[in-house]
Amino acid sequence: MKSFFKSAKFRICVGVLAVLFLGVFLAGISDSGTTPLSKGLSVVLKPLNSIALQVKETFSHTLASFRSSSYYMDEIESLKEEIESMKEDLVDHEKIRHKLSAYEAFLEIKSDHEDYSFVPASVLSRGSSDAMTTFTIDRGSSNGLHLDDPVIYGKNLLGVVRELTPASATVYTVFHPSVSVAAYEIRTREDCYTEAGTEAVSAGQIRICGLTRSTPVVTGGIVCTSGIGGVYPRDLILGKVSRVVNSESDISAYALVAPDVDFGAVTDVFVITDFNGKYSPAE
Repeated sequence: MKSFFKSAKFRICVGVLAVLFLGVFLAGISDSGTTPLSKGLSVVLKPLNSIALQVKETFSHTLASFRSSSYYMDEIESLKEEIESMKEDLVDHEKIRHKLSAYEAFLEIKSDHEDYSFVPASVLSRGSSDAMTTFTIDRGSSNGLHLDDPVIYGKNLLGVVRELTPASATVYTVFHPSVSVAAYEIRTREDCYTEAGTEAVSAGQIRICGLTRSTPVVTGGIVCTSGIGGVYPRDLILGKVSRVVNSESDISAYALVAPDVDFGAVTDVFVITDFNGKYSPAE
């Protein structure tokens, strides 16, 4: 029995009773209408209530912020779909922007040449071996296109229709070896013609031949179609002279001309199906 009174359990019981009596005493001297025991218990248990409330709030917050893995997987899939939708919208925006640029460039030449008849077209693909020399458009004979119709971007000549189906056409550009265009330099009025050279094409330039060795054509001069032959209307722009070179084989000279258009970036073009002075095999 003596060992019990000396044990830790006895000390704990005494401590608890002392706290309860202290609570009862404090409650008894207060002015409220509750019983001393209730007051005492309230005083003793108040800290425990505060701790319990804090634990409850923390637990509730944790439950509110917790989500299952399936919830997050659904969120990720939803975000992926939203990103794909935004990508599609961006692609559509770029297509519209390029088309608007093509039409803005077209309006100027249309107002200057009311005799031109046009068919708008979009580029479907480019040549697998050399994107600079050929590309295919989404308009064909069923849309009023003919062989040898010139293809333009704004005032710039891109090439000519050389292969034709009812629904599509293959355009040979001014860089193609089989395409030769009668031209002139607008300041000097000197006549010349285009000739695709391997070295020039690899540098994104057209060779203009037929100049005299003493040619007054200089760097920066603008070369346009002359209209001779009736395949291309006059004054379509071929590009600007980047260099004039004297021929090593005769007394002539040639110029290298750089087009103002990025042939690899064009997506929308216009085909000139008719114009005053157009050559017709029936004539």
